[in-house]
Amino acid sequence: MPSSSVESQLLTEPVHQLDLADYCIVTSDTPVRQAVERMREMRQNCAIIIGKGTQVVGILTDRDVLKRVVTAPDTWDKPVEEIMTPDPQTISPDAPAGEALYMMDEGRYRNVPVVNARGLIRGNVTHYSILKFLTDHFPEAVYNLPPDPTNFAQDRDGG
Repeated sequence: MPSSSVESQLLTEPVHQLDLADYCIVTSDTPVRQAVERMREMRQNCAIIIGKGTQVVGILTDRDVLKRVVTAPDTWDKPVEEIMTPDPQTISPDAPAGEALYMMDEGRYRNVPVVNARGLIRGNVTHYSILKFLTDHFPEAVYNLPPDPTNFAQDRDGG
């Protein structure tokens, strides 16, 4: 029974109820090196890129760095706008959390920037923020799962 209430919570709870506080922002003219350093300092796997007027214009993820920067050392000092993923999919703060989870699953994203109607950044939805929401609202369904008596080692492993 708890799974249906979990599902209904995800379908009705707005994104702004999730923990969206931790996110990294850099401007589009920031050098890649500085953007990566800022991501590392903040312990974030992405940086949301804003242009003039604080509008979201792109996203720089750790995957972007691995694919486009590590093998091309000359890109470290170029502006982040040259290697970012432009125009990322975003979500409204009033959209249901389930919609954000669906977007992440379909697009294979780990981050979905949250922007208001004027295009201003309000946060970043991550798998962690959704899991934190679920564990905060349904601790009995997450933490107190009974043991499965049919789950046991088939083979002897180790010494």
